[in-house]
Amino acid sequence: MIQQHRKAPSYSKDLDRDSDTNMMLLLFLFGLTLAAASPSDEREVKLQRGNCPMFWFSFNGRCYKYVSTRLTWADAELYCVSQRANLVSIHSLQEQNFVKNLIKNFDHAEGRTWIGLSDTQKEGGWMWSDGSAVNFGFWYAGEPNNDKGHEDCVHNNFGQKWNDRPCSDTYPSVCTYRMACR
Repeated sequence: MIQQHRKAPSYSKDLDRDSDTNMMLLLFLFGLTLAAASPSDEREVKLQRGNCPMFWFSFNGRCYKYVSTRLTWADAELYCVSQRANLVSIHSLQEQNFVKNLIKNFDHAEGRTWIGLSDTQKEGGWMWSDGSAVNFGFWYAGEPNNDKGHEDCVHNNFGQKWNDRPCSDTYPSVCTYRMACR
């Protein structure tokens, strides 16, 4: 009688596939663990409404609103004034980071956004539209430069810093007001 040898079933391909899947799962979980354990960006500031109206966010006793409509600098200031506010004046790195995160919350590309700084009255005489003192700067290297003699208004997010531009350019903006004064 001839014996037929049956070949034992091969599970090696299944085991290889399972070990590949397990390795991918392990790497994924390891990546999640690293992400959770990594320190977050110190500049990240959580947006909170606090005592501010709807669509406004609170930071250090002031309310801030991102305005996505592209306006000239003067029209952006007029809009803010119509809201009993002004274009944002920035007085510290913490406030700069808050404004940056506010913009990022509504515009993930972090596009150029008007702030309340201008030298329209006198070239080089920078003033905030709310009349507060200019005691902080976050200029991009080589700025302000008054390119072609027509740059008198300032926007945020030019290489994550400030830049002077013609006031007739149109950008979104950020308005702010002091909570106690409203």
